[in-house]
This record gives sequence, structure tokens and C-alpha cells, in this order.
Amino acid sequence: MGETILGFLLVAAILIFSALITQGFARAMYNRCPGCGTLNAKRRVHCRNCGQEVRS
Repeated sequence: MGETILGFLLVAAILIFSALITQGFARAMYNRCPGCGTLNAKRRVHCRNCGQEVRS
């Protein structure tokens, strides 16, 4: 029983840690358009979906 609980805790920890890493990467590499919410690469000046200016 104890090994099963530890297994579930390990899986949960791995999933949470990978979600945090992914979120950090997305924040570092992309800007979100204030108009439509599309993720755009930091190098873009205008949104690839709606054309609105994306802050740099």
C-alpha cells in the first residue's frame, strides 16, 4: 500500500514539475496577443492571427 502511494506521489510530482517547466519556457519564448490571446514568438512585432501590435 505504501509503495502505491509513493508511486502516485512520484507521478504527480513529475507532472507538476514538467508543467512548471513548460510554462516557464512559454513565458520566456512567446508573447501573448492582448487582442486575441494567440501566442507569438518574441521576435514578432504584429500578431500572426489578428495583426494587432504585440508588445516586445
